[in-house]
Amino acid sequence: MTRAMRASFLMVILASSARTASAELVINVNFTGDSQFSAAFDSAAQIWQSRLGGYQNGFVVNRTAGSSYLNGQTVSEVFINAVIAPGDGVGNVLGSAGPSELVLDAAGFYLTTDGAMTFDSFDAQNVLDNGNWENLILHEMGHVLGFGTLWELNGVYDPLGDPSHFTGANAIAAWNSEFGQTGMPDVEQEGGGGTAGAHWNENVNGSGPTGIEDSLGRDMRDELMTGWLNPNSFISDMTVASFIDIGFTGVEAVPEPGTLALSSLAFGAAVVRRRRSRRRKDSRGVRVCP
Repeated sequence: MTRAMRASFLMVILASSARTASAELVINVNFTGDSQFSAAFDSAAQIWQSRLGGYQNGFVVNRTAGSSYLNGQTVSEVFINAVIAPGDGVGNVLGSAGPSELVLDAAGFYLTTDGAMTFDSFDAQNVLDNGNWENLILHEMGHVLGFGTLWELNGVYDPLGDPSHFTGANAIAAWNSEFGQTGMPDVEQEGGGGTAGAHWNENVNGSGPTGIEDSLGRDMRDELMTGWLNPNSFISDMTVASFIDIGFTGVEAVPEPGTLALSSLAFGAAVVRRRRSRRRKDSRGVRVCP
């Protein structure tokens, strides 16, 4: 999205009368491919719906040209096209995901209405056989919804002024209460363009525990939306709170998704235009995006 488009959006919101709207979040995934892969998309959608609930407002005052919503409508559904297609071969780029169309709502939030997820057919079967397919989908779907991809537009991350911290008030409160920290949540600075600036921070290149634990003794290394996925991954209250900071409502925690076994994989976010999730050698094995 260009600065001119954003400025146009802001002019519309300032000129519009205050409107209050709300809607339940529904994630609609259109997957084209072998049916053995499809259940994970439904499961991931249900998990995010159960944690995010809906939108604080959602009343559309402006939109990108291809959005599924028109001005004056209320966003209630995110439409995601997902495909498995030949990529760059085994073990390199697993896939890419991110928003493709946005709206600005009457509360001033930029929201995803349409997104895309593409996965390399050379890797998909192996990831499925290892029991990690759903975990890959769950993480990347978070980026389609706006984690790391709509932070800057929503004013909760400044890559030039303070690239190391997330500034949303709700996530800050959770960082302090859930993990017993002070200040603002740390944002990843390593891993290259697809990882840095779009995930919670881990230890050096995702290696080893961070020593930052929640009340259940779960280390921040294992949080789902860090740049590297590890065993026993979980969705923290801080992650849910960060979505509240960008326009969602958030709901009480529900049972966590199953153990994530991708201990040596890392994933890249996409900022409106999609970025690829890569992996390459480092001291632990593999990481995402140079």
